[in-house]
Amino acid sequence: MANDLMAVNYETALGNVQLDAETVKQYLVKGNGNVSDQEVFLFVKMCQAQRLNPFVTGEVYLIKFGQQPAQMVVGYDTYKRRADENPYHLYTESGIVVCRGASGEIVQKAGACIYPSETLVGGWCKVHKLKGDREVVTFKEVGFNEYNKGNAIWKEKPCTMIEKVAISQCLREAYPKDYEGLYTTEELAPTQYNVIVDENGEVLKGAPESQTDPEENEQITQGERQALFFKAHSAFGKERGNDVLKQLIEGEGLQSTTQMTKAAYKRICEKIDDLVLEEVETGAGDSAEE
Repeated sequence: MANDLMAVNYETALGNVQLDAETVKQYLVKGNGNVSDQEVFLFVKMCQAQRLNPFVTGEVYLIKFGQQPAQMVVGYDTYKRRADENPYHLYTESGIVVCRGASGEIVQKAGACIYPSETLVGGWCKVHKLKGDREVVTFKEVGFNEYNKGNAIWKEKPCTMIEKVAISQCLREAYPKDYEGLYTTEELAPTQYNVIVDENGEVLKGAPESQTDPEENEQITQGERQALFFKAHSAFGKERGNDVLKQLIEGEGLQSTTQMTKAAYKRICEKIDDLVLEEVETGAGDSAEE
């Protein structure tokens, strides 16, 4: 697909946007995956159709991890701003659904505060808008267990997160043309990308949990840490071995072995073996320290 077919120029509420495939690939993709031309094309055209500005932090993201399909998500603030800009929008009510005490009473509460005797069940939202000369209300209720990803932010702020899901879904149902094909990170189900986008627009986590290698999270032992240094020193001598190991550790995005996982440990050991074989073949290994 020719890159010139993906070059667009359009106006948004946040300024003029000039977007092309190369810019998307170099600057706008979050995650460690390589996006295809088709995925870039769809992202560019969706941004143009929905008047989104991907250069504004928090507006819209194209996220891809590994071989999984790319995922386009919009920021929660984008959802709220679009509602405020709609001339037919009046106001929004929202909150959480809780089960109270031994009675088991199910209550829709305004806001996101839960009391000690209550159990979080879900979130709810009502969007009030004008249709002709009368007011109409769109209502949406969502279940906590369906969307709870179990990651840090959902553990720390479960009420806030499930309320955001309800608001996003209710706004999309109330204004389908404004939100067609647009989803927030909070709405992604646990079986999809486990994406967290912080207030600065940084993707903190992304791989689907169901496909995460357990060794990617399990840290190495002290014995493995010592074995890694011994392997590097044996191969290259102490001084050069430390330099090589430092480069390999930094290549894993780490500053030291303190937070190293078993998966990273295996990759570094394999790279050391590869370097040794290269030096044997080129005759460069004779300079190692005794």
